[in-house]
Amino acid sequence: MSESKFRVGQTFTIGLAFFSSEIAWALYNAQVPLLLGNYVSSLFIIGLFMALDNILGIIIQPIMGSISDNTRSKFGRRMPYLIVGIPLGAIFFSLIPTENALPVLLLYMFFFGLSMGFYRSQAVSMMPDFVKPANRSKGNAIINLMGGFGVAIGYGFSIFVDTIGLQTLFLIISLIMVIALLVLLWRIKEKESYSYQMILELEGKEGEKVKTEKTTPGLIESVKDIIGEKDKSTLLILFAIFCWFIGYQGIVALISIYGVQVLGYSSGLAGFLPFLVTVPLLISIYPLSYLPAKIGRRNTIKIGVVLWTVMLIIGFFFGLMQVPLYIMAIPLAFLGIGWAMINTNSIVIVWELAPTEKKIGTYTGLYYFFSYFAAILGPMFVGGLTDLFGIASLLLNGAIFFILAFVIMLFVKRGEVELTEEEKLSRQKAIQELSKE
Repeated sequence: MSESKFRVGQTFTIGLAFFSSEIAWALYNAQVPLLLGNYVSSLFIIGLFMALDNILGIIIQPIMGSISDNTRSKFGRRMPYLIVGIPLGAIFFSLIPTENALPVLLLYMFFFGLSMGFYRSQAVSMMPDFVKPANRSKGNAIINLMGGFGVAIGYGFSIFVDTIGLQTLFLIISLIMVIALLVLLWRIKEKESYSYQMILELEGKEGEKVKTEKTTPGLIESVKDIIGEKDKSTLLILFAIFCWFIGYQGIVALISIYGVQVLGYSSGLAGFLPFLVTVPLLISIYPLSYLPAKIGRRNTIKIGVVLWTVMLIIGFFFGLMQVPLYIMAIPLAFLGIGWAMINTNSIVIVWELAPTEKKIGTYTGLYYFFSYFAAILGPMFVGGLTDLFGIASLLLNGAIFFILAFVIMLFVKRGEVELTEEEKLSRQKAIQELSKE
């Protein structure tokens, strides 16, 4: 195979690993809050339970990613964890909607989150193992597209809850996860990946296992460096990211309860609401990628944040009027467009603010730390406010954090730095190499 050849079909197949994760999580996020609502009235507590998977993920995923880097087997170094994690995840996923006491439900949720965290890092890491650095941007786009399809399908399936039942729906998704694994095992031979072959060849020459070593600064050291910077743009963009992820995650975790209790929808229609955000996001994300070149990344993000704030306020009033689904779909669709503006540009600004190419990995780690930390706290913060002011206030409570993010963004002064062609090539190479980790 030539150095520059990019195998699109193979990359889509590899994307089934990420797809299997996202399709399950989407249905989980849509329906599990409603299940918890049968036992718990406090939205703060429901938000806490919904944050358990993010707590598990932030602990387990880096560990499992590192362990898989140093795994050698007849199936490769990533596939063994998919072979174990996907079936276990499917089993515990299928058990979640069974009639149980709250402690049993929480136990199934815990083991489901544990199983999914066991293989998620490996699912993402398989792509750069097969795709050479020059084509990894294309490969990453396909992996994210497959994940997006999984999210859309998972949320979309909620509409069938009222016809075929929640238990059947969870079983269908579990079956899709296992089928995705079987297709992966049939079509993808990880030991043939160029990255794995290079490692084996190098180890054969050196006579010992090549272990990955961390050369980037730790989290605390990196935060100290950023706080000490004269220009506070990096620190501010990270706080802005934290704020809008709190608002986003809080609303996503509780929107199905809002749909039932405020809009008066069935559990199926309520769980379908995030689908109306996801599809416009997938449709608009590529066309909107051209917008920052015309108006700048910071302005694009600001427009996205304003769009979220305005649409959440409109949605709040629509909720008071208990409008039908086809009316509520209008602000939800604009939320998807707004999220495309925000999410695709924020990490690029963080990369741009990295003082050197060597620190891009560190800054990426900080981006994910702030976003994951917000994913843990968001359902609790927004849920707690909603406990205080009532379920009808959910969208306004989420809007508060987008308003905070907008105010913070007004003080971010950098992120549009123009580099020389040589600097652009050097930085792009560093970003591509980052996907190996």
